[in-house]
Amino acid sequence: MAYSAERAELLEVLKTHGALEEYTMLQEIYLDDVANLNEINKRIEELKQFEEQKSTLKIEKEQLLQRARRDYGERNEQAERAINLFSINSRFLYDVPGKLVIDVGSNGFSFRVEIRRDGSEGIDKMKIFCYDLMLAQLWSEHEPSSRILIHDSTIFDGVDERQVSLALQLADRESRRLGFQYICTLNSDMVPRSEFALDFNFDSFVRLRLTDESEEGGLLGINF
Repeated sequence: MAYSAERAELLEVLKTHGALEEYTMLQEIYLDDVANLNEINKRIEELKQFEEQKSTLKIEKEQLLQRARRDYGERNEQAERAINLFSINSRFLYDVPGKLVIDVGSNGFSFRVEIRRDGSEGIDKMKIFCYDLMLAQLWSEHEPSSRILIHDSTIFDGVDERQVSLALQLADRESRRLGFQYICTLNSDMVPRSEFALDFNFDSFVRLRLTDESEEGGLLGINF
């Protein structure tokens, strides 16, 4: 109570001397400075936390990279198997072996495929075909396995008829050998009948034909 009375007295003195307004202004400046200081301290603390988290992430990223390299080393035999299968598949289509490159970098595993004469749309599609077939070949050697590979007709867009023919025959050979199912949707005008081997009966593999000639030719009520 004594301090409150003394404060009131001092304020009255300031008021009588015309200094109360100046005091109020200084008090407001002080409060603003305190608020700014608190904000700066808060930002400094957030920056410290950010730097700590950044360092933690850097350490964790390096640990993951080391783990990936160890994992790749332990699975080197499987990697070589995948590389060899891709090479065999691409050789079947183009008479030259393609390359599957597996690497471990700062962003983890990376995969790159190369086939001589690459650059055209057809070659790029066959890279995908050979890679997908390689995966099906590997999966089918282990249990459990989905034992199925499905391609839409777009996988053969821009591909030469000879390569389409060879790809279908290769898929037939490998699916029979390893016991998986290969399904591919094709437009009838894309079937390279003149390129098939004499003992390859394409029509024996057809399980469903869709046509817009009648309502019965659609699938789920959709005309094609």
